[in-house]
Amino acid sequence: MYNDSIKVANKIITAEDLEEIFVKMNEKLLYYQNLSVKEEARNQGIESYNRVFSYKDRGSNLKVTVNFHDNTTIKFDRYDEFITIFHQRLEEIKDMFVVFCLNYETRELGRGTTWENQHIYLWIYENQMNIDVSLSSTDHKMDDVYELIKTKILNAPEKYDRTIKRKSRIIMTVGFAIGIIPAIVFVTLLLLVKEIRLFFSSTIILYPICTTLLGLGLGTTIGSVQISSLYSKISPRKVYAGHNDKGSIYKDDIEEFTKKGEILIGRNVDNLEIRNQIEKMNQKYKKWIPIELGLILILSIILLFV
Repeated sequence: MYNDSIKVANKIITAEDLEEIFVKMNEKLLYYQNLSVKEEARNQGIESYNRVFSYKDRGSNLKVTVNFHDNTTIKFDRYDEFITIFHQRLEEIKDMFVVFCLNYETRELGRGTTWENQHIYLWIYENQMNIDVSLSSTDHKMDDVYELIKTKILNAPEKYDRTIKRKSRIIMTVGFAIGIIPAIVFVTLLLLVKEIRLFFSSTIILYPICTTLLGLGLGTTIGSVQISSLYSKISPRKVYAGHNDKGSIYKDDIEEFTKKGEILIGRNVDNLEIRNQIEKMNQKYKKWIPIELGLILILSIILLFV
């Protein structure tokens, strides 16, 4: 027998990936169950010592236990019932335990009966996926299912991706782009006061400096709220990293974050969409900044002649 185990780390496994694996398992089970029926029929009327079969089913099965966030559990031994619930209640699933087994006999003419028991177990959680396999080294009936699982994991996108790595930069970019607009409006309105206008006109750099600093302040306090809220759902948790004269310091726990996977069930269902929203916001507001800075420059020059 060939035994192996895999733990998914720093990978995003989608519901579509999981369903493709489930479909493959079910197709494999149905194929061999049907083959067993055909070979049983073919051997009817033949003396037992002359019977030959490549697959005689002895209880092969695909079973799934699903735990939900409302503390209820459903056990499935019918694939169609399970996949219906998987589609309908994906966001409610807390974890799943999948058992796929091929238990069977094979017999060649003039030789004894060989018993085989191959299995693939999947433990699927929101932040973890473990795979345990026991496959025959001579009978490769389940190898393609195992290869599909490994391929899905190997090709899965990284959990600690560019969106997470550039979090601080993206939040600052989006926040500044949003904050600079009210900053320009506010500082420009201040110019209606003659004394302030004369003060600003004394040097060309005063207006852009004040506007930019106010834009940064508004961006970090108000402008970044929306994107920070999105990040809170996918970011590493904070851990204590010491303290300074301002108080305790906390940082993202990247090591722990990359040790675990991200399975898009339950609370993680929308995580890929959240990443897409963040990237769209970043691209959108990044285009605003040159225009906003250009506007500040133009207003600074105009101020010299007012």
